[in-house]
Amino acid sequence: MGERLLVAAVFVTALVAVFWLALVRTIHQGTLTVPDLTGSDVEEARQMAHDRGLDMEIVRPGVFSEAVPPGSVAVQEPLPGFHVKSGATVSVRLSLGNERVAVPDVLGDSLQGATAVLDQEGLRPGRRATVRGQAAGDSVLATAPPPGVEVAPGTEVDLLLNETPRQALWVMPSFLALSRSTVERFCRQHRFRVGQVHEVAYPGLPPGTVLRQYPPAGSPLSRSDIIALWVSQ
Repeated sequence: MGERLLVAAVFVTALVAVFWLALVRTIHQGTLTVPDLTGSDVEEARQMAHDRGLDMEIVRPGVFSEAVPPGSVAVQEPLPGFHVKSGATVSVRLSLGNERVAVPDVLGDSLQGATAVLDQEGLRPGRRATVRGQAAGDSVLATAPPPGVEVAPGTEVDLLLNETPRQALWVMPSFLALSRSTVERFCRQHRFRVGQVHEVAYPGLPPGTVLRQYPPAGSPLSRSDIIALWVSQ
């Protein structure tokens, strides 16, 4: 009884195998196997497809790939090993090489704004160097690498930052021999700041005549500077 069951099982298994092979042969009869075009350049891939009786089309845009050189086939559809009819088309996308990101132009942006833009582009703020008084306010003066240069994602971008606003400068005029009232009126009109006024005994000059000043005449002068005067008593 056991031998009959064993023989029956073997017979059924063989029958299923024969049926399956016949089915696969029927399905694949008159079809072609898609070759593996990955890594081939365009001419080589087109020739491989042609030799199998297939057409090839390039679909754009390409794709970034670290494994496949730029300009070679990176992906294909249908995949290698698929069975297709003669004359079918294999669609391929070419490698663009490693993914690259152009450094954005953040010149003139604040540190916070520049950091946000770099983050959106997949880049990171790197080292920071600061200067003072080179721009109107808190702003980026330069980047390294400079804007437009293509780099790998995650690259650090160094920033040159202006910390304090640039001040408007004037040339300090000479107040010597002028009266104190004249100098103070001039400074009020031009929004300059007069600080301490030192009275010095100086016979022979009218009281309030300017004898000395700081900053001296010809020096750079900003509205934040404080002017000191020495006048006759």
